[in-house]
Amino acid sequence: MSASANSHSTYQTTQRLTESESSLADGSVAISVTARIDYNLRFAKQAVLVVGDNTEQYSQLASQFLVSLSNVNHSDTQDNHINVAFVAASSKLNDIQIRCRLIEQLFVNTLFDPEKSLAVSVLGFAKQHGESISIVIDHAHALSLQVKYELCQLVSLAKKSKLTINVVLFGLTEAAQQLAANKSLFKNKMAIIDAGSGQVIGLDDKKMMIAKSASPIFLWQKISLVSAIVLIGAALTWIYLLIAEDVNKQAFNIKEQTVLESSTLQDLSSLNVNDISGNENTRQMQKKQKTALFEQSVHASESSNIVQATSEEINQALMTIQLVNAIQKIPAKAGDVLQALAIADNKIDANVIDAQSKKTVNQNPVAEITNNYYQSKVKEYENGYVIQIAGFSDERLSERFLSLYPEENLHSYQKQLKGKKFTVITSRVFPNKSEAKAIIQLLPIQLIERKPWVKSISSVINEINTFKQ
Repeated sequence: MSASANSHSTYQTTQRLTESESSLADGSVAISVTARIDYNLRFAKQAVLVVGDNTEQYSQLASQFLVSLSNVNHSDTQDNHINVAFVAASSKLNDIQIRCRLIEQLFVNTLFDPEKSLAVSVLGFAKQHGESISIVIDHAHALSLQVKYELCQLVSLAKKSKLTINVVLFGLTEAAQQLAANKSLFKNKMAIIDAGSGQVIGLDDKKMMIAKSASPIFLWQKISLVSAIVLIGAALTWIYLLIAEDVNKQAFNIKEQTVLESSTLQDLSSLNVNDISGNENTRQMQKKQKTALFEQSVHASESSNIVQATSEEINQALMTIQLVNAIQKIPAKAGDVLQALAIADNKIDANVIDAQSKKTVNQNPVAEITNNYYQSKVKEYENGYVIQIAGFSDERLSERFLSLYPEENLHSYQKQLKGKKFTVITSRVFPNKSEAKAIIQLLPIQLIERKPWVKSISSVINEINTFKQ
């Protein structure tokens, strides 16, 4: 879209402003919005933002402004034309899309970089073509703060370069409030005009203050919130009851088990007391019978000299012994039998354990702590390595440790550590480091848990020599 150049005489501007004036009820003179826009573009040389309370209000003004540009184009006798670009902004359009639409309308079939600022790209093309440019954007409140700032910079730089580039934005009051919130960027760079009165509004005006009204909570939102709280409370209560039930069951089981154990112990103790008392009575009876027989024999020896017993006396004595043996044979109770079996089992287990420990000691002789092994192996493997497994400051612990792993071919040497004798347990000497590392994975799990590490035979010899000194 094109129109005549904006360079009109002061007389024409004054005449247009006079025609657009109207008297208000209080006698003051009000200027139409279109005349106010034209005045700011010609004399203030700033970008213009027209704000209204609703879409219909500012959109109608945008249409009127575009028509006025066409009328100026037809009435002008000069040959140079204004290059006009119109874009209806939307929240669905990003900054790159806005830049593309503006430049494609202003400069057809021209390559450009949409990432560059409008203040750079549009100004460069304007210098090349030498045309006056007007940019009109509807729904300016949907523009980002970045694009607004680029358009203000474009007008400011064009003014310095003595180029005619006009920018007019139409939108809701939200757009002006956004500028007021960042007034340090837009001060003296953009004029704000009220769509209703045509008056210029400053960035510090009360209308620019953003009202901080709390968003109302609707009834359905309240119902949803209460329902969610009730459901969460019910779920927590249910979980609590389940946990409490499990705890009660466990406590009941423990209590029942304790009662059963206590009753069992009481029964066993009563049985043991009865058995012990019965055994004591039997032993006392046997002791009395033996004492009586002994006294009879003593009396018999005292009363008479050594006389050969007759056959009747011998038979009587044998009958007495049989009677005593019959009295001694008392049937054992269940408690005595169980106790005797337990004692016998314990004795057998103790004997077996002693025999096994003696056998283990005999089979696994404790390895002697000697340093000669390493001194002999260093000649065979000059660059050899060992696996250091453990270390003990107590010789008894080191000997016990060596006796636990006789099949691993472990060796030991002594060194000086903090002024005390320290015994180090290692593997056999390996010809190289890689073989020693591979053997670590083949050690028993108990030794691997000690995190053994590889050590050179030369360092072992140095520690041995230091200990000897």
